[in-house]
Amino acid sequence: MVIRKLIRRFIAIVCILMLTSLASAAPDTASIQVEIVGMPVGTSIEFRLQDKQTLRGARGAASESGSTLVDARSGERQIAFDDVYSVKQVRVKSHPGRNISIGAGIGVVAIVIVALARHGGYL
Repeated sequence: MVIRKLIRRFIAIVCILMLTSLASAAPDTASIQVEIVGMPVGTSIEFRLQDKQTLRGARGAASESGSTLVDARSGERQIAFDDVYSVKQVRVKSHPGRNISIGAGIGVVAIVIVALARHGGYL
């Protein structure tokens, strides 16, 4: 009987904590504005808007109410800070290990082909 009461109280506390964390999870406009203004102009960024739309481009000039998103296809677009749910910097992925492996593989194949051609009397 006592254990059931403790379990119920524990579950109630956990539910309350989960609900309060969900309510505070919504980003505020000031933090979004600080985050965007803190990024250098020309940085590749991704905006997730309140309407679930995702926009990518380069950061343009910022004003009091929003920021400009520069996209090569669609041009410049003004985005209001109030419309932004989240923003993140997009990093271009570099694969130096993969590129070196591909180059080494091509080199090995070329050496094998040349060696076989010399051994067979073609060169």
